Amino acid sequence: MARFAVPRSDRGASVVEFAMLAVLLVLLLFTVLQVALWFYARNVVASAAADAARYAAGTTGASDAGAQRADQLIGKGLTARAAADIPCVQADAVDSSGLPTRTVHCRGRLRMALLPFDLPLTIDVRSSALIEATP
Repeated sequence: MARFAVPRSDRGASVVEFAMLAVLLVLLLFTVLQVALWFYARNVVASAAADAARYAAGTTGASDAGAQRADQLIGKGLTARAAADIPCVQADAVDSSGLPTRTVHCRGRLRMALLPFDLPLTIDVRSSALIEATP
């Protein structure tokens, strides 16, 4: 019995090539979305810290009123888990010109939402406001 050679064709090769590239394209898409989430979270924290510093500079009450306000604002803009990972503290200082300032500093780590591996995505925001003089 004689064996005949079957001609090879490229049939189905494009499906295999697409499957190999699709994995990389999906990973690239999730990376872009994760970076967008990081920028969104950073903007929320920066806005909250700036608002909290202005609020704390105008109050004479609790010594951590600004930090509490920043935590509340971050909790409204982000998920509860993400907000808990980015705590804020308040401190009084004197700037280079000798004027008293109140500073709100928020620092934390953003967990990965879409990617299967963990990257060190930290958020570190500091905002200051001049303390208003009381009449």
